[in-house]
Amino acid sequence: MSISGNLRTLDFTELLQWLSQGAKTGALMVAREGVEKWVYFKQGAITSTASNNPKEYLGHFLLSHGLIDEVVLAKAMEMQTENQMMLGKILVTIGAIAEEDLDHMLRLKAEESLYEIFRWTEGEFRFHDGKEPQFAMIPLTINVTHLMLEGTQRLDEWKRMRGRIPSNQSVPVSTSDMVPEEKDDRIAQRILELVDDDRTIEEIALHAHTSGYQVCRALFYQLEQGRLKIVRPRTVEAAAAGPVAVERGATDIDSLVAAGQELMSESSYEQALRHLRAALSLDPDRKGTQTIIRDAEQQIEKRLGEDGVHMASVPHLERSFDQLSGLDITPQEGFILTRINEAYDIQTILKISPMPPLDALLTFWRLSQAGHIRLESK
Repeated sequence: MSISGNLRTLDFTELLQWLSQGAKTGALMVAREGVEKWVYFKQGAITSTASNNPKEYLGHFLLSHGLIDEVVLAKAMEMQTENQMMLGKILVTIGAIAEEDLDHMLRLKAEESLYEIFRWTEGEFRFHDGKEPQFAMIPLTINVTHLMLEGTQRLDEWKRMRGRIPSNQSVPVSTSDMVPEEKDDRIAQRILELVDDDRTIEEIALHAHTSGYQVCRALFYQLEQGRLKIVRPRTVEAAAAGPVAVERGATDIDSLVAAGQELMSESSYEQALRHLRAALSLDPDRKGTQTIIRDAEQQIEKRLGEDGVHMASVPHLERSFDQLSGLDITPQEGFILTRINEAYDIQTILKISPMPPLDALLTFWRLSQAGHIRLESK
């Protein structure tokens, strides 16, 4: 038996409870703002998860926990392209991580991906009865009852944090020396090291390869201890618009698609994608919308290529960091700019970027159009 709906009318906790108590076997897909997550069940137990959000890929998850660095990740992903091995197996083979640490991280990654859904107040879902993963995945056994209890607790915690940290565009400023709540918390330590009294929470999350929730959690403890204050929410147009912002009053699927196609004709690619992705999030299985988005993405990639944004292009800075710091730079632009070393090509930087590939390419294009970087072919 299949079921579909929206989290507005059936929240994630109720959905998990129904699948667990009914001993369901199959795949649950939940989609929101272009992010699509899959949860696989066998007789009511969760056996594996998947997500199209690059921030939740194994490599970035290991980066956020300090188990590998960006150089190791780029090397491992290059090897993966050559031999098609699973990234985790490559990292174990080259000695970058122990197998027992990998197993622990895979389970933790799956749980963190699911905990995020508890904070979603809306999102389309569909349960596919009997559906199995398309590719071989590391088998897990996640206790649904424990997951629901922890997820509910985190939701309450998130509401408390939002009372003190209202926006991811806010800037944390230290008022005294900061130490993590737990001595061995490598994520919190990395987050605190990135607090420079200028970066926004969103920028810290990008550089730490982690979620806004994890950043807020680490900072909230410092706020409670009086070691930190939150100041001046920053408004940057491209960042504030968000992944599904709609500028032309479109709210239903057809009007979102129409607005997206109109924006494509105006070469407003990022706004067009926001509208089209918003349309897809309303009905992820609608094939017509999927085709339109795929065609739009191909058209954008072609245009970017005509403007010199190729995977083999090597970006070079045209302005000093002092000059750039005085400009309105989005978190995505800041991440890209700080990875330009005149040796890495775009493909290498994309491998270590927590952004979707097309979004990252558009960021390179935007920086090039603004004259902040130049692109040279190898």
